Amino acid sequence: MSRGAKLLGWALLALVLYGAAAAVVYAVSLVALQQRARIDLPWFGATQKSLYRNGHVNVSNWLGIPGCIQPDPDLIYVPSIGTCAFDDIEFKTTLNFTAEGRSTGPKPAGTGIAVIGDSHAMGWGVNDAETFAAQLQALSGRPVYNLGVASYGTARELIRLKKSGVLDKVDTVIVQYCNNDRSENLQFDTASKQALHDKVFGPRPAPVPPNRLAQLAEGYGYALAAPFRSLSESLRRRNFEPHYAALMPVLQKHRALLAGKRVIVFYANPYGQRYRNFPSGPDATLPNVEFVDLGLTPADHRKLDNHMTPAGHRKAAERLHAYLQTQPARQQD
Repeated sequence: MSRGAKLLGWALLALVLYGAAAAVVYAVSLVALQQRARIDLPWFGATQKSLYRNGHVNVSNWLGIPGCIQPDPDLIYVPSIGTCAFDDIEFKTTLNFTAEGRSTGPKPAGTGIAVIGDSHAMGWGVNDAETFAAQLQALSGRPVYNLGVASYGTARELIRLKKSGVLDKVDTVIVQYCNNDRSENLQFDTASKQALHDKVFGPRPAPVPPNRLAQLAEGYGYALAAPFRSLSESLRRRNFEPHYAALMPVLQKHRALLAGKRVIVFYANPYGQRYRNFPSGPDATLPNVEFVDLGLTPADHRKLDNHMTPAGHRKAAERLHAYLQTQPARQQD
């Protein structure tokens, strides 16, 4: 037998063994998820992440929990004042909301800080005292108002800030940006508002029974691709330029709202995805807006759910607190 034929034979055997191993990984990963268990082994963990992200297990949705949100004519929905219990495979949480946002504990005296953002700022997957807003309040000794709301883009976040009644109580606004904010920042008009309203409050279509064979094939495909997808995601750095181009007009539109405030923009992306060209320091067009990369990484995020762990929130709070000690940017006239 020629050397080439032997190599081909070994290659085919390796493929067969890899395929068989992937089948085992898929089966074990799925059963573990159904039992609400996570497996901290690379191939299994990456497969569970794909299964979790793509709906192969039931995943809680904060927006769908009765009593957690209520309609709002300008913002589509806002958190209901009171308590909302929100649990998932990796966490068990209780969220408390007041008229001034998610609870950060008793407010110290003095001029405060407003935090706006989406689920990362709101504190998806952590309890009230664990959010970076609550920890920043403890570190700084200043009142911090957590106005973050899951699924908001910057456009709605600034409207919520305007309606919150806390603007006269703060001299600093921290904006948590996320890569899924871009679509809303590009378009938040009557049509998009109606589409969002219908998605959240519209009638639910009758569930369609899953095609089990197709679901099995899809899940097996995730297991086959998991090691390569995981490596690709770990090396990938997103381009911030199109996000910047969509974000700045929104901030410009609300220039008067933010006048006289120190505005600090940082990002928290799903699973700790990084930008390769995030700005640093004061913006050239809005001098009171500053950009800072807190250096959040995948290690600061949960393995299945895409949000920060309590330790990740602590890291964000500590780095924001340190940054707040630096000289503020030159304020606008």
